Amino acid sequence: MNVLLVSLQKNVDVSGLKFLHYYLLHNGHNSLLLFLPNFDKNDSHAFNNIIKFIDNEKPGFIGISLMSLEYSNAAALTDSLKNRFSSIPFIWGGIHPTIEPDMCLVSADYVCLGEGEKSILDFADAVSTNSDPKGINNLCYMENDRLRKNPMYPLIENLDDIPSYEHIPANSFLQGKDGLIQKMNKKTFRTYNRFRGTIYDAVSSRGCPFKCTFCCNNSLADLYDNKSRMIRRRSIEYLILELETAVNQYPEIEYIHFLDDCFSMANKDHIKSFCNVYKERVRKPFITHEIPTNVNREKVEYMKDAGLVWVEVGLQSGSDVVCKDIYKRGSYKADYLNSMKIMRDNNIAVVCDVILDNPYEKEEDKLETLQALVETPRPFLPHFFSLNLYKGTELHDMVMKEYPYRKDEYLDKDYYDYEKNVINDMTRMAGFLGQEYMIKMVSLYRTNPYGKKFKTMLFFGKLLSIVIIEPYTYFQLIKISQHGSTLKSLKVLPGYFKEGFKRYFKQFASRKKRKTKR
Repeated sequence: MNVLLVSLQKNVDVSGLKFLHYYLLHNGHNSLLLFLPNFDKNDSHAFNNIIKFIDNEKPGFIGISLMSLEYSNAAALTDSLKNRFSSIPFIWGGIHPTIEPDMCLVSADYVCLGEGEKSILDFADAVSTNSDPKGINNLCYMENDRLRKNPMYPLIENLDDIPSYEHIPANSFLQGKDGLIQKMNKKTFRTYNRFRGTIYDAVSSRGCPFKCTFCCNNSLADLYDNKSRMIRRRSIEYLILELETAVNQYPEIEYIHFLDDCFSMANKDHIKSFCNVYKERVRKPFITHEIPTNVNREKVEYMKDAGLVWVEVGLQSGSDVVCKDIYKRGSYKADYLNSMKIMRDNNIAVVCDVILDNPYEKEEDKLETLQALVETPRPFLPHFFSLNLYKGTELHDMVMKEYPYRKDEYLDKDYYDYEKNVINDMTRMAGFLGQEYMIKMVSLYRTNPYGKKFKTMLFFGKLLSIVIIEPYTYFQLIKISQHGSTLKSLKVLPGYFKEGFKRYFKQFASRKKRKTKR
């Protein structure tokens, strides 16, 4: 039986859907993966080509994986296709259906909650044998106008049971801007990949030890009675075999990007064993995400020796009060600065995540974030995100009590689109300008934020930061990731352009206006 899995993301970087796709292929179902990065519900030409594709492939069911930003497109696509293919069941999965099943069942026939590999296989088996899928674990559906939720499968403990995927997935198709659907090839993959196919996304573990109130892991922890906070790992040999295959098949891969919430959560012996095998058999620079409290000098030195060149570290807020009482994060300013010092000592390029637009942050809290960035060892690249209030998280429930008009903003809010105001502008500059300059600017701001001296410093600081220091810092970090080689840095530079420019130019965009009711 053919199965059709659909992605509506603007790019083809969809590791979760790839895992489901290969799980079905590995278990005997002919899964097809269709990317619709340009989907427009008003484009009848493109939509007719989707209909022709489905007519030709005749899938037993259609699965759509989505985040909250893709909800409106997923609903429009599903509603329109159901008018044409009334006998084909539609199942939705991903983080948005997991946190909002009742909303999603307005359009979908079924919703899969949480980890989906076992459920999607059960569903495919049921549809292929004309069996009733309503007893399958993790599924939600509407029955007699009531939401029915089936029991949850336990989390998959042995991640080696999940097949590895390929950089360019087998049986994958993409609809281009011309509306035509073609089989995925290197050219189309490079066009729609954020880093032009030069970075391979890998997953070595699942789970996050934290339960931050702003994060979707917060709702997943509740769904699984906190068991999702336990770290489950793939075996070193299984992971290395995947990475060896990828770099041998695709020589254009310049970096391995580990998507784990916290790569170094593993114990020292595991890290050491992995690093020894990795540097012998894979030999590619790699990127990790880290929680400051888990950054350990000895582990970082092992990883650096094996090829670690980029790390993304979460500051989120420089205010310990906000981290402790609002985000319930358990990682504080001192932990962050210590982790950044370790990275600087090992000459590792660092990206620092910062959350802006938190309604519970006071001005002093925001200035503490600015100060933390001022104290961060240079060079580093700050990434700024506007706080998104996802339903099912503790922070969403807190904010809704005081700001109910913000109820649905996460459905269309771009989290890179932060508010354009003076403190946010200064916070961005704090990652690039010198300490003395920023201390003077903050002092003038505290004295008189409307004064001519402050406005002059703000203008010239912003100009210097945007035009010169920020682009230069980005290149400096790329050069660090290439061990100081200018030639190699220029070679890999094109792979950074799309994502780098996207984030760089977001600071100039006008914030999307939303309807608000107070």
